[in-house]
Amino acid sequence: MNLFTCHFVFLKVIENCTNYKGILTSIKQEYDEFIEAIRKGQIDANHLQAKLKSLTSEPTTLMYYRKRAAELEDRIAIINQDSDKIKCELQKRLKQKAVKSPQITKKAPKKEQINPSALIPGMSIEDSLDIDALEKYQQQLDQKKQQLIASMNTKYVPIQKKQELDIKLSLVLQEREEAEQINQKLMDSYRKKRVIADAISSWAKSNKNITLFETLEEVIKKESDLKDDSAAANVFDDLEPKKSMEAESLLEYVERFNELLVSGQYKAAAIYAAHSPRGILRNIETMERFKAVVPHKDQDPPLLLFFEAVIGCSNLAKHPVNAALTLEGVKCALSNDKVELVVHWVTQQRVTFSESLGDVIWDYGEKEHQHKVTCLALAQLIYRKCSSLRKAALCMCVQGQIQGALDYAYQSKRFLLDDYLFLLKKCPTMELINGLTKEWDGKPAALSVGQAVLSLLCTDHKEYGFKLLENINQCGENALEQVILNDVVCTAEGWVEIAEECSNNNYRQLSERIMSVVISQDGVVEIPPKEEDAKIMEHIYM
Repeated sequence: MNLFTCHFVFLKVIENCTNYKGILTSIKQEYDEFIEAIRKGQIDANHLQAKLKSLTSEPTTLMYYRKRAAELEDRIAIINQDSDKIKCELQKRLKQKAVKSPQITKKAPKKEQINPSALIPGMSIEDSLDIDALEKYQQQLDQKKQQLIASMNTKYVPIQKKQELDIKLSLVLQEREEAEQINQKLMDSYRKKRVIADAISSWAKSNKNITLFETLEEVIKKESDLKDDSAAANVFDDLEPKKSMEAESLLEYVERFNELLVSGQYKAAAIYAAHSPRGILRNIETMERFKAVVPHKDQDPPLLLFFEAVIGCSNLAKHPVNAALTLEGVKCALSNDKVELVVHWVTQQRVTFSESLGDVIWDYGEKEHQHKVTCLALAQLIYRKCSSLRKAALCMCVQGQIQGALDYAYQSKRFLLDDYLFLLKKCPTMELINGLTKEWDGKPAALSVGQAVLSLLCTDHKEYGFKLLENINQCGENALEQVILNDVVCTAEGWVEIAEECSNNNYRQLSERIMSVVISQDGVVEIPPKEEDAKIMEHIYM
């Protein structure tokens, strides 16, 4: 039911109920005023949202204008250089032309001489002839001169003064932020102590059914949960009497952030963005603004300062940095050789784990060998957190933790056949191959011998498959035969293919041994070549 229908129904009710017409009329009047107040609030909220969007995009426009101005200044400098060259060339041509043409002597222009008989500006003829008037006029000129000198010393200052003031301002802002942090810590400490004191007081007045320790433990748990829920909120989040007031607070916050960023206070701007209410500045758009800033040679890049502030104050349990921002932050830190910073973020669970994040750290370890061990450990942790089982086990294998990788793979119920083959192809070692083709802690082998050898033959690690067969063959006279006969996964055709590969790679004895076992099986007959077929059929035509 819309507002028009409600209004119409209200009028009908007032007309029919004559006894309560005055009361219903006053109620309707208050109802109309309430509806009008809601409409006005919606209009104000929409206006403030539009203003917020325009303010957010204003610094970007200013940045582009400055960039365009710098480009135009470069072009003007080039044009001036070309103009100077043309002037020089023109003067040379004029000199050459003057030498060739007959010289014409010209009289030098006379310098303007001061006429003592001319009138003095601001004085009459009578005053200019009076000594007292001339001295008085001279004193006035001296006073004007002194005033100009004083104004030069007071009203105008060199540009270095502005730089000094900017440095002082940044120091004062830093001190204010440190004071705010200390104040916040003191407020948290006071709140905790106050909660504990109130809990003890209420427990003393109660019937004491539960112990004081249990009461305090429950109160502390509630306090910690409440603190976590409000961790990302700012001082502006507590001021929510109306949506309009909240929007105004957000506008003030964005304006202050824009001032810091435009004035070059990148660290303060990064901290401001990290603690923004409702996370309005912890996003990709703000990251792009920091990315567009050209860093100085002797200073940390503004983009790195942004990620240090944003990821440093995040919490994976309550307010994590999203996967896209996490990936960009880790890439930025690694591009600046800040591996220890990435280690801190990952170990303290400040980021959102994803398989792509693990891949970035893995690739960096492959390029920078001095950090390979650290990167492998971080990648293993990330892959396990995001349930990328095969890559987590691969990290363990590359680090030499074969037994741990096998134990992790066999205990995981989600480790599939493709995952075992992935490990076998990416990191083939005899220890891993033996672990995958034998029983493990009472569990059946993940791969059969024939299956493992066929998988290795498709890669550049064929020698590991041949070495496995030779080790089995050396274990006893019938060891290889038992392996082939008990292999229910690899078919006879598969073993024939293995035997052919052994023969092609100069393992003839091993190939003959495999073929003899395969041919001896029931239903398997070796097909002779064409020449032997002709010899067998000779007696028919004789």
